Amino acid sequence: MTSEKATFSSAPIDTTTGETQSSGTVASTTVIDLLRHGEVEGGEVFRGSSDDILSDVGWRQMQDALEDKSGWDVIMTSPLQRCHEFAESLAEEEDLTLHINEQLQEIHFGDWEGLSPDQLLQSEAEALQAWWQNPTWETPPRGESFHDFRSRILKAFKQIAMKYEGQHVLLVSHAGVIRVILMSILGMQDENLFRLNVGHASFSRLRIYRDQTGTWGTLIEHG
Repeated sequence: MTSEKATFSSAPIDTTTGETQSSGTVASTTVIDLLRHGEVEGGEVFRGSSDDILSDVGWRQMQDALEDKSGWDVIMTSPLQRCHEFAESLAEEEDLTLHINEQLQEIHFGDWEGLSPDQLLQSEAEALQAWWQNPTWETPPRGESFHDFRSRILKAFKQIAMKYEGQHVLLVSHAGVIRVILMSILGMQDENLFRLNVGHASFSRLRIYRDQTGTWGTLIEHG
């Protein structure tokens, strides 16, 4: 099994301007905004590939998150309804092209899909505890391993950054997807996965730079 390695590295910052320096060459800049879906119908369960819809609260959360945001050239979304339906509505409102990217789906939790932690504590307490302690190495029965998931997400993200170089992209996706992308940008280790809080309708902004020396990224906003 192979895993995708992070290729986005940090770059020196000009402390007087706050801008990233590009080793004497002109860097192209791509802005990628990451928006997690809002609250979903069905309660707090292991929801990866399960295709539940947004609650009314979830819609409002996403609308509020983007209240002062604009300027996108394209919107890209996970195919799952909790992302896709809002992204489709926003694209129509903003008169923007919408692309559905199958690779931006959340991690698949296998036999745990649709079950709550309390339910699993009754039936698979030992396996659940092992996963909580080491989610990047433990995999739910018939689920997707974290390393396969990370490889899928980073490959898709790099393709998006290259295809839309120099543009402003809104990516509507899931907590796990956003964590993997942010960890890559920040150079974080796998074991720190849950140190990144990605709540409902969480919004993050990245700048991706590319010049003759390579590609690197910076986190501009998160919350």
